[in-house]
Amino acid sequence: MSSLVQQLSAHRQLTALRTVVQCEVKATALREGPAAGDGPGTAWVAFVCPAHSEGLPEWPATATHPGRHSMPCGTVLDFRPTEQVLQSHADLWLTALTGVRPETYGGVWSDVLEQAERVLSEHLEQDGGADEDGPLQSMMTMMWLARGSAAEGELMQAASALGYCETLAEGMEPWRDTDLAPH
Repeated sequence: MSSLVQQLSAHRQLTALRTVVQCEVKATALREGPAAGDGPGTAWVAFVCPAHSEGLPEWPATATHPGRHSMPCGTVLDFRPTEQVLQSHADLWLTALTGVRPETYGGVWSDVLEQAERVLSEHLEQDGGADEDGPLQSMMTMMWLARGSAAEGELMQAASALGYCETLAEGMEPWRDTDLAPH
């Protein structure tokens, strides 16, 4: 990790590695997220290319640091507590894709993910099983892992599986205009 990332994170432990944009270009800037509410340092850092340096509205930065970075554009290092990372997944894509809201389940992530898995399963059945190698099938596998991890109290593992789902959801962007969008 670069010393700039270490400085910005206040040497905190990495909670999640996320890919929030599909871009083949190497990052040329580092966007600094807001301060972490639970201690020193930034909540997250995002590596971006020139085309995405201001184009991540869901990830509003407090500062952008130029320079050469070895990470691909769209890579986010998240230093927030696991519960906040899970809420971020809900805010950015999970609720939009499934209609499942964590507050409905009192923030009990095993229940949230069980319902999200159920909704995705229903969409898969409506599509006649969809493509066996398609993104929705892959998302179902990772959602199953996330739900199981959450049920065992392993929220960091659940967040990791949701990170993969987030990448798949990004690639499924057209779902916003299809029957996968919540009604």
